[in-house]
Amino acid sequence: MPYVWQGGVHKYRPDFLIQLSHGTKLVLEVKGKDAPKERTKRSYLAEWVDAVNEHGGFGRWASDVSFRASDLPDKLRQHNRPAAQ
Repeated sequence: MPYVWQGGVHKYRPDFLIQLSHGTKLVLEVKGKDAPKERTKRSYLAEWVDAVNEHGGFGRWASDVSFRASDLPDKLRQHNRPAAQ
């Protein structure tokens, strides 16, 4: 996915794409620390996820970021719930 950072166009490739048991596709980033460039990438990703979900033809998508291995189980549980109808 292209994104703009400090006037230049860059390519963003997520760390993980996870198919959850109820069908949602989770784009998961794993970072040791947060930085302005990472927040910019996540902003573009959030916009992409919203657009894909609004379209409706590609299933349900979500995104998240993990800063510690210990938060992964909670993040997966949080996203592994069916969306409200």
